[in-house]
Amino acid sequence: MVTPLVSIIIPTYNRAHFLPETLESVIAQSVSDIECIVVDDGSTDDTTVLMKRFCARDSRVRYLKQENNGPSAARNFGLAGARGRYIQFLDSDDIIVPDKLAKQLEQLKSTEDLSLSYCDYRYCAHDDINKTASRDNLPQPRFLMQRPLWDIASRWETGLSIPMHCFLFDARFFKECDIRFDERLANHEDWDCWIRIFALDPIILHIPEVLASYRLHDDSICTDSRKLAIGFEKAIRKQQRIFRNDPVMLLILKDKLQEIKKTYNGNHPNSAITKFRIYVKRIYKAVMPWPIQKFIINISHIMSQGHTPT
Repeated sequence: MVTPLVSIIIPTYNRAHFLPETLESVIAQSVSDIECIVVDDGSTDDTTVLMKRFCARDSRVRYLKQENNGPSAARNFGLAGARGRYIQFLDSDDIIVPDKLAKQLEQLKSTEDLSLSYCDYRYCAHDDINKTASRDNLPQPRFLMQRPLWDIASRWETGLSIPMHCFLFDARFFKECDIRFDERLANHEDWDCWIRIFALDPIILHIPEVLASYRLHDDSICTDSRKLAIGFEKAIRKQQRIFRNDPVMLLILKDKLQEIKKTYNGNHPNSAITKFRIYVKRIYKAVMPWPIQKFIINISHIMSQGHTPT
């Protein structure tokens, strides 16, 4: 059996309506020496029928199924069966351009050291991959600090965001270093995985071109912020244990923990909750008579001093 150059791992769950466009972007790659491993995480839609058609059409496409255990378990399942020299992760609703792999492989072949390549990306509308969707004009990913690990640890989601399909990884991260996605994390498992990879100080190569499209769904900005905060905090505390003997990382992770608590709890200056609080405060000041406002302020001051008003 011929070993492919690149293994593309796609976890999917009830994405039969998006999956064809994703697979077409894989099949259209200018690099033909690939395998595409689609891991079905217990879908209940038409994914099986769809995948039988794609597997019959292209022998490079492989279809695996598992019980519903989440995307981390699906990616790990795919990694266990991957045979490629390089690993490309791709979610089942996202897109890569036809020459993404070719351009990144050209970079990576210049070194025998542990390495990765990443590219720029764009947001596309959920219903039209050709339509660019705005997302607060987030800057393209750039590493600014002495160690890229510090960027990943300190700036993730606030000053740095890299969708996983922007990367192309040397497979040795997973085969020899035994790095996997933590299936115990409800979210931010990608950040946790990248921390482990970047802690190895690999060669990092960058292509300043938009080679990946991230599909922005209508509900992308309405995710349960409490669950995200809990998941991120769990991931950070895990890393604090791992880096317990690294004073720089401990300081960075401590600051990050405080930052995400403020951000997800609504204390971030740009959060919707903060804006709502400001709006309510303005209304309160506009409609509440000043004598009553003054009385409430005095009572609050007395209570804060530990006295009981008589």
